[in-house]
Amino acid sequence: MRNGKSFGTWLQVIIVGAAALVLGCCQETPPAPTTATKVAEIAVVNPARGFVDSIALSPDVSHVATGERNGSIRVLAHANAAEPTSLGEYRQAIVDLAFSPNAGMLASLGRHREGALRLWQPDGRGGAHLWAEVAFLPMGRCLALRFDRSGERLAVMCEREVLLLDVATRLETARVSNPHREVLTAFDLAANGARLLTAGHEGEVTVWDTVTPAATEIRRFSVSRSRRPGPLPRGHEPPEVWAVVVALSPDGSRAAAVTIEGTIYVWDLATGAELLVDAHGEAGGPPAGSLRFFGDGRLLAPTGDRHGMRLFDVSRKTSQVVASGSRAYHTVAITDDATGFAAITSALDGGKLTYGVEIWQIEPSR
Repeated sequence: MRNGKSFGTWLQVIIVGAAALVLGCCQETPPAPTTATKVAEIAVVNPARGFVDSIALSPDVSHVATGERNGSIRVLAHANAAEPTSLGEYRQAIVDLAFSPNAGMLASLGRHREGALRLWQPDGRGGAHLWAEVAFLPMGRCLALRFDRSGERLAVMCEREVLLLDVATRLETARVSNPHREVLTAFDLAANGARLLTAGHEGEVTVWDTVTPAATEIRRFSVSRSRRPGPLPRGHEPPEVWAVVVALSPDGSRAAAVTIEGTIYVWDLATGAELLVDAHGEAGGPPAGSLRFFGDGRLLAPTGDRHGMRLFDVSRKTSQVVASGSRAYHTVAITDDATGFAAITSALDGGKLTYGVEIWQIEPSR
């Protein structure tokens, strides 16, 4: 369907060409600042429907998909956002979405008691305007999705395990069972599919070798200790801390995490060394999906106030704000090469919860 009313009201698409404000922070400003350009801003009013919880961005940043808690999925080209495409019927709450690297497939993960993985492809009769469900796999209580760089493997994070599936055959190729003492909170799959990164509610972050069906642990880190500056309020116990978002560098040599307190970590996997810790007293938990490495090792991460994104030069231990706005980011999708991202914004407007979508492209410094 391409019915704007069934989706809520897509009020406007604003294509802007101005570069975003770039601010220096930490110790020094890099000599060649990286700039970001907002290529689209889509305002969405969604009364009497489900919360908009998930988003996916195509590698060329031309299409976004959004998933709602009532089970609806919408795909739209930001150049024609007034006519979004609706996928299937309303079923399970959509907890995650992911485009394949060639944008020829969309994976959706639903959850209601027991969850389901669905794969979608453009319908040949309608081109990119119509999508057809091509696979349905019962998955249990699962939370997140990640394609590898080839699009041949898809990783699915459930509460107590991570499954790796062959996309062509829909068969399981590897399983990491019960990797943590408590439920899983975040994960990532290396671009080549050879390494997996998981985080548990107990505060541990673990790196796995997934080349063989029986995954092997490579490194284990802890983020359970609060790094928030300043003393605790009198009478308060130290808080429980865990990773909300994690990321592996494309070559699998570095790992990163953002905790519920907003503290950012980067580690070297060869030595186990802690390369970066960035903690702020006013930072909060990060938006889902808001962490990704560039090929050169720099890290795209959220601002502490959730109103934008920062770019960290890990070697220099510096950062700069590359995107900032008036609305808080609810959840984020970043392309595999970190040169583009989309964010769902949320705000109360006249007593109603409203959502918008921002799409940004990043021009690396030269």
